[in-house]
Amino acid sequence: MEKIANQERLKPWMGIVLFAVLMALFLTAGAYMQANWGKLGLVLTEVMFLLLAIGFCLIRKVKIKEMFPIKKFSAREFFGSLFLIISGQNISLIATMLVGVIFPSWVEDTMESMMSLYTGNPILVFLLITVTPAICEEAIHRGAILSCFRSIRKDWVIVLIMGLLFGINHVSAYRFAATAILGAILSFVVIKRNNMILSMFMHFANNAVSALAGIFAVNSGLNLDASSSITPQTLGTYLIIGITAPFLFVLGCWMIAPDKHRKIRFLIAGIIAAVMFISGAVLTAASFSAHKTIVQSQMSYTVTEEEKDVTMDFAVEEEREYSIMVVVTSNQDGDYSFVLQDEHGKTLIDSPLKKTLTAKTLADKMTLPVGSYHTEIRAEDNAVGDNPQITVVVN
Repeated sequence: MEKIANQERLKPWMGIVLFAVLMALFLTAGAYMQANWGKLGLVLTEVMFLLLAIGFCLIRKVKIKEMFPIKKFSAREFFGSLFLIISGQNISLIATMLVGVIFPSWVEDTMESMMSLYTGNPILVFLLITVTPAICEEAIHRGAILSCFRSIRKDWVIVLIMGLLFGINHVSAYRFAATAILGAILSFVVIKRNNMILSMFMHFANNAVSALAGIFAVNSGLNLDASSSITPQTLGTYLIIGITAPFLFVLGCWMIAPDKHRKIRFLIAGIIAAVMFISGAVLTAASFSAHKTIVQSQMSYTVTEEEKDVTMDFAVEEEREYSIMVVVTSNQDGDYSFVLQDEHGKTLIDSPLKKTLTAKTLADKMTLPVGSYHTEIRAEDNAVGDNPQITVVVN
């Protein structure tokens, strides 16, 4: 990696100390500002990161243009960065899904804390999520902290360290893998091209995807709780969908650092993609065959003032944990709820269906003893005149 003119002023241990100061400020002043001032507090936290980076640069008397290298980039570098961030998003998503399958409680806790972030003026929310991190977090991580590690000879060691630090900085066990992967990829590009404009663009693009999805979901009244949808089956699906990620990653690395490229890396990418496809197929098949489906019912009816509900009964012959999924597709934006009762009339589930992009859904898991069960799909007044298509699956 390219060193700055007076690299002797910056040592690797300084990078660790600077990161420790960053975390201390983030967990104290940053936490206070975000808890008390909401989105303004989040903006001020990001500005605090930027000021810390600039302050460190001035204290160590290092040239700003060297600690924060900004310069023109070629089309090859642009598309290389684009391919890397696309592949990184796919890899991060798979890693996040894997963590969610192993630790499902982490998903719910994380989603609850993030839901409020997407509320408010869509333009301001988008700028908050995309622009401020792309400038401020890049300044402290790929600028000040990374500059302290420039004396390390092995680039892969710097990439590993920077990835770990970036993951830790986000203070989320559920998101650690995804943010560590992102931090490593961003650091790789700066190490090879010595240009923070590229990492800022990649950080912006990465956050823009989640920002647009979150803003659209909140303003459309869609369900942001992904905990019930993260299953081995969905992990298998994403593994199959993501088989292009290894090839995009190698292609991006080639375009960013052509002098270090080896053709065998495409072969390795092919092997990884094959493993992903096979693993995804096995997980998907295993999920379908793990338990016998005891209910797979499809029905439709016209919602009227006199008939707003539709019912269905089923029996359980083996006590175990069952997955219960309800999907309602309809032509109008009416509200529905799902009720499940046991044979003694005890209500086990009474919950509104949550809106998604294409339907209204409910997904739950619970242990059902042997016995008979009664279900109801209840339509609200705003669904009168609708002709919903209903799918109920219990397995």
